[in-house]
Amino acid sequence: MMLESACKTLLMVGALPLFMLLGAPRASAQQDITSIYRSAAFLGRGDTGIATADDQDAIFYNPAGLAQGKGIYKKTVLLSPEIEISKATKDLARRLGSQNSDAVDTVRDNIGKPNHFGLSDFTGIVLRRAALGVVDASHIDLLAHKAPDQGGLEVLDASADQTLGATFSLADGFLDNKLMLGATTKYLYRGRGRVSASIAEADKIQDELKDQSKFLAMGQGIGADLGLMYQGGGAINPSFGLTVNDAGDTHIKPTSATDLDLDVLQTVNVGVSIEPGTGFSKLKLLADIHDVLGRVIKNNRKKLHLGAELSVEDMLGATVGLNEGYPTAGLYFDLYLVRVDLGMYTEEIGDRVGTRPDSRYFMRIETGF
Repeated sequence: MMLESACKTLLMVGALPLFMLLGAPRASAQQDITSIYRSAAFLGRGDTGIATADDQDAIFYNPAGLAQGKGIYKKTVLLSPEIEISKATKDLARRLGSQNSDAVDTVRDNIGKPNHFGLSDFTGIVLRRAALGVVDASHIDLLAHKAPDQGGLEVLDASADQTLGATFSLADGFLDNKLMLGATTKYLYRGRGRVSASIAEADKIQDELKDQSKFLAMGQGIGADLGLMYQGGGAINPSFGLTVNDAGDTHIKPTSATDLDLDVLQTVNVGVSIEPGTGFSKLKLLADIHDVLGRVIKNNRKKLHLGAELSVEDMLGATVGLNEGYPTAGLYFDLYLVRVDLGMYTEEIGDRVGTRPDSRYFMRIETGF
């Protein structure tokens, strides 16, 4: 009950003021639930990593990667807070905070620009062949735009979600550890709200808000991700990865009746990489295709992710890539007890690449040993 109350409070606090200002909500059952965990290390290189994922990133990108390496112990992650913010959101906050800004003009200039804010954290113990972790992720997305079906009136599309989850992963290697198989089981408690509101509906706001089942949903469920990874070794160490995320669909049972769909659809994803380099520096070239079968992502250009990473003694690194056709970049330094990742990427929130790109900045500070 305390967990349910916390999720409900977060969603209502974040969304209710917007509903009251901009109009009554209309429910949507769109299957676009935000990913539970996105690695800052991978975002800078086009969100690629299916063929090489290791440590806590393997839990979510490809659990087979946990079988890499030697020995038993990999790492303990104490805290790893990660923040994402849209360029438009940063600019809006900066302008509204200026003493010379006009709030009405500032907000008007933001119409048509996507706004995103995300905050996540992972804590866990990662061993070779096994990992146990806890993840917490929250996201808010806002878009004010003129809608043709509303006579050109301004409409606000708003969504918020929070996920609290526990994960347990196992992996093992075969054929002299060139072939690796793994699985992650996960318990999820999810809350989300989604509305689309126009000024023309403002007179109905009070009545609509009384029925929270139209725009709020909370529930819990158990899912599983399966992974395969093959590493060829040699001078360029070619790798191949295959994952089935949310195998058989992850069904989230709502705690109360709702018009929103909380289920997470199964996706099949593949990745390849090569890693030429020396003991001092390494270069990784990666390519991933997300949702090969198109159950969630319908546009083929949005499925493609390309990336490159240059690292020096695994302590310093720079990344570049293409995420859904848009450029990405990142930097990181790893001092064993503390690792910092930062950079930028662009996400396409429309149905097709080029429709409505959302440029975002990210930063993660990881502490552990």
